[in-house]
Amino acid sequence: MMGGGRMSMGRFEGDAAAYNPRITRRLLAYLAPHKRMIAMAVVLVSIGSGANVAGPLLLKLGIDEGIAKGDFDALSTIGAVYLVTLFLMWAGTYLQVRISATIGQASLLRLRNDLFAKLNRLSLSYFTRHPLGAVMSRVTNDVDVISEFVTMGVVSLVTDVFILLIIVIMMFVLDAKLALVTLIMLPVMWGASRVFSAKARNAFRDVRSTVGDVYANLQESIDGVRVTQSFGRERTNATRFQATNQANVAASVRAGAIVSGFIPVIDTISAIATALVIVVGGSLVVGGDTSTGTLVAFIALVARFFQPIQQLTRFYNQLQSTMAAGEKIFELLDEPEEISDSPSAAELPPITGRVDFDHVTFAYDGADVLRDVSFTAEPGQRVALVGPTGAGKTTTINLLARFYDADAGEVRIDGHPIRSVTQRSLRSQLGIVPQDSFLFSGSIYQNIVFGRPEASEQDVVDAATAVGAHEFIQELPNGYATDVRERGARLSVGQRQLICFARALLADPRILILDEATSSVDARTERTIQDGLEHLMRGRTSFVIAHRLATVRGADLILVFQDGEIVERGAHADLLAQRELYYKLYTTGFPGKDQVEVSQSMPQGPPRRMWGG
Repeated sequence: MMGGGRMSMGRFEGDAAAYNPRITRRLLAYLAPHKRMIAMAVVLVSIGSGANVAGPLLLKLGIDEGIAKGDFDALSTIGAVYLVTLFLMWAGTYLQVRISATIGQASLLRLRNDLFAKLNRLSLSYFTRHPLGAVMSRVTNDVDVISEFVTMGVVSLVTDVFILLIIVIMMFVLDAKLALVTLIMLPVMWGASRVFSAKARNAFRDVRSTVGDVYANLQESIDGVRVTQSFGRERTNATRFQATNQANVAASVRAGAIVSGFIPVIDTISAIATALVIVVGGSLVVGGDTSTGTLVAFIALVARFFQPIQQLTRFYNQLQSTMAAGEKIFELLDEPEEISDSPSAAELPPITGRVDFDHVTFAYDGADVLRDVSFTAEPGQRVALVGPTGAGKTTTINLLARFYDADAGEVRIDGHPIRSVTQRSLRSQLGIVPQDSFLFSGSIYQNIVFGRPEASEQDVVDAATAVGAHEFIQELPNGYATDVRERGARLSVGQRQLICFARALLADPRILILDEATSSVDARTERTIQDGLEHLMRGRTSFVIAHRLATVRGADLILVFQDGEIVERGAHADLLAQRELYYKLYTTGFPGKDQVEVSQSMPQGPPRRMWGG
């Protein structure tokens, strides 16, 4: 019915967007509700970091005050203090990591919930433009990348920055000349970081995009495994997946090569700085301008100085990956909600079921799908929508349920324009039974009460009995508690459809929207389904995309669609008498793409037709 959007598999628009530091601020905003725990983590970081850098200072005191002066008591005291600093460093780090993990996971819980809520608010057109696998990659894989960043990366950043500040202060306190010698290498390190960061940013963006491709390909292949096996396309699909997977591997290898090339550069700069300190510091010791303890302490500080810088470079690499994932996630969260309640939207009061389409026009991707469609369905009427495939029938019922908004004209229910009422109050009075008879994982009981969770057990049994589902449910090993498995895979096509009927009946809608399944079933199931359908439509305004002759014959109003327009309307006998499009569909069908599928012929009368969907 609807065309796809402009994109390759798994790649959302915006893949090539420039790096935006606002993404970091948006991610950090998820930490805002946890300010107290963050403050505790900062205190613990301060304790752990202070204890960590106390080692070189104690080393200086041990050499200058203990070894040089032969004072064993001083050495013993300094050694005991050093053990205390090790314990404080361990305890502070342990508690800080636990608190940080708690903060990170709580923040990600909120992020995942926001993503899920957003997905449920997006219009159907969004899902026609983006493969399900790519969407799943946003909620799973990209969130996992951010999880690592929020849980450990931010903590590492705070810790490393704090340690660097303390070390720089201690360096200048111990010896300003040696401190300046050490800091000479920082501009070199900054230049190297600039070169590598630009490459890393693009590399990690490619990784995130190709991961989406892999998820999209995998999801599509799993969904279509029956078709794949039917046509013997296993090897072809495997080759296609290997190519997609290889692209992701290549992107990951490129990103890894950049990271692995950067770390040795930092190690080399650190070694050069250490060598400079040894040369300059050694000359100062020989000249009597500084003590041996100070030089040894400074060498230890230099090692500690470049450790957090190395960690910060790793953090920056992690940040690049997080930025790429954040681009995808916030692109989804910022996606405009094409169907939304207006600020003045009111609750739709209980309805009788009158429906008016008033000169409705709708286009998708610039092509008209419906043109100037008008009709009225009175309360309790049964309206059958028939016509060739792609004529606009499904679009019509999607507009009625406000899954899309009309470009021109107006859809009204009981005189209320559906744009002027809330979506919830509108759809709570509609019952929708899709053609694919979708069931959720869980029990039969849970699926039937989906639209009315407060229903009693007797209400569920009554609904199932009314549509003819109770008998087969009772024959299952666990009755209503039977797990239907994913998408109802445990049940037959007919059984799934009957459960969908029961679900719609239990919700007791005033308007029923039904897309009849075209799947072939045996004669007994066909009769059961037809009986269930009759009970379901009784007393309700019903819109049916009809595939069964019995449904069309029993309709009060038949709307015949062709090329987005209603070309005929009326009752079955009247339309046959006109000998126009409806008559041709009923008797012979159209050739080529307009051919109407033919099902088993009826015992008497003309052959039963399967009307195009």
